[in-house]
Amino acid sequence: MPRLLFSLLLLFLPSIGFSQQWKNFTDTAGKFTAKYPASWTNKIKEGNRVFFTSPPENAADKFYENINISVTYKEAYGTSVKINDLFPTLTEALRKQFTDFKEETRRFFKWNGADAAEVIYSGYNQADESIKVRTTQWYCFYKSRLYLATFVADAGKNNQNETARKIMSSIIFK
Repeated sequence: MPRLLFSLLLLFLPSIGFSQQWKNFTDTAGKFTAKYPASWTNKIKEGNRVFFTSPPENAADKFYENINISVTYKEAYGTSVKINDLFPTLTEALRKQFTDFKEETRRFFKWNGADAAEVIYSGYNQADESIKVRTTQWYCFYKSRLYLATFVADAGKNNQNETARKIMSSIIFK
């Protein structure tokens, strides 16, 4: 009986985990690749910033969660400037841009084998205080580039958090 159960589990497991179609994206400058759900849209905006935007959750949805990825080059990145050097200066800069700013978490981890930092914070963007946002940012220096992936969501929802983590985790530096 356990073998039969195991065999059935193996048959159905792929359909459970991969029900959503994903697309591959390659940065036009060749700096990274990523995967994102087919239901999301992608756009390249000024400064070669890449945006992945969630679909509306319903007809009343006025805020689309999004991930934007930017890559900045400076020779000192990753050599004389380390990821830990960004803090607390970075946190203070963010605090000035948000009303009711709250840093929720900060952690250090490996991203593409390089030192990285994650900062999660919430607040009202001073440019548009109509909605409180929750922002997750990943910072990483790789080959003298700063990779910054930012996920912005309505602070009152967490419908796209898991999908956003999968997208961010799929980013491969080139």
